[in-house]
Amino acid sequence: MSDTEKTTDEAKPQRKRGLRSDIGRIKFLERDEFALTWIGQQYAIRLDQLQWLLGTMAGSTAEHDGWITETAARNVVARWRSAGWVEAEQIRAREPLWIWPTRKGLRKAGLPYNYRDIEQTGLDDLKHLYAINEIRLCECDEKETRWVSERQLLYGLQHPRGKDLLHRPDAIAYWGDGRVIAIEAELSTKITRDLLENLMELVRGEEYLRLKNEYGPRRAREMAMGERGEFSEIWYFGPPKVRRQVRTARKRLVDQGHLTEDEAGNIYTCWYPLTQTDEEEALEERENEGEFDRSVRATHAEEDEDEEIRLSSSEDREREV
Repeated sequence: MSDTEKTTDEAKPQRKRGLRSDIGRIKFLERDEFALTWIGQQYAIRLDQLQWLLGTMAGSTAEHDGWITETAARNVVARWRSAGWVEAEQIRAREPLWIWPTRKGLRKAGLPYNYRDIEQTGLDDLKHLYAINEIRLCECDEKETRWVSERQLLYGLQHPRGKDLLHRPDAIAYWGDGRVIAIEAELSTKITRDLLENLMELVRGEEYLRLKNEYGPRRAREMAMGERGEFSEIWYFGPPKVRRQVRTARKRLVDQGHLTEDEAGNIYTCWYPLTQTDEEEALEERENEGEFDRSVRATHAEEDEDEEIRLSSSEDREREV
């Protein structure tokens, strides 16, 4: 090859590859959409729970079945933060990070909710949120069950002035077999009167609320017999004191003739923390078969009388107003 040819070849500009338009961008993957939608519906998730959530879509090459390691979960969170989709902070000492969507993350997942700064959430509310997340992760098969969260139930809800709203559960689970289940997570006991009314509204629905607003709770309980709300079952998750209170209230409503035994049989008490062994599951089932404490039976009549007095007093105040 001549010097002239060499010079000509060397002078030719080298052909450059076209640059990809998505270089430097973080791709929004199917797993991202699933997880951010889930988290946005629930408000937030703790890192240890995120390991299980992401594990449901870990793929065939995953190191573990149904969960991913903490390091892998942290890497996902770091990627989301780089994209501006989430915030993540250690809110409580010696506990894992909490992760929640930013405004950008909510829009990216196609969610209509306003941004909520979870770092400003009270500790009791965080405990409740953790419990609801755990219940959804353990009790809800996302492929066969449609879970409607509290945030979804509240979105767009209007509260007319001067009118009570029907009691709203913490979530609703629409099972593939047609059951509609109200999910309640109670970490502490409630005022007995409030619990009884919550149960009546969950079982009887809007018609009971209408009658109660017009005639008072005692007459409404009598007049609403036979009315049915939308829920085929009601699941109350809680520690022993809460479960005992719910079972007592359930039995009282039957004894007073305000619920039938079949209706009361659709109100279940479930362990929280959740059952871990077959033995614990068997004990949970026995609780719902009416094996109440003797102390509950002994004080039941006295509590009935107190409740009647409270109902009468409530109705008297309503008439005065």
